[in-house]
Amino acid sequence: MMYPDFAAIKQFYDWGCYDDDSIMRDYVDWGHITPAEYEEITGRSYDKPAVCADLGMTSAR
Repeated sequence: MMYPDFAAIKQFYDWGCYDDDSIMRDYVDWGHITPAEYEEITGRSYDKPAVCADLGMTSAR
């Protein structure tokens, strides 16, 4: 069994230890949790990550 496991990762997430989505996705990539467990822990879709795009627009003054 790998550590941290689902229970530990969920507890750390609930405590606010992970504020960066990339570490949660890394746990899926590393095989610690499944995409479904990622969704259960975060409440977000694993297949549709939150994306912030800079469209290169400047503010008009």
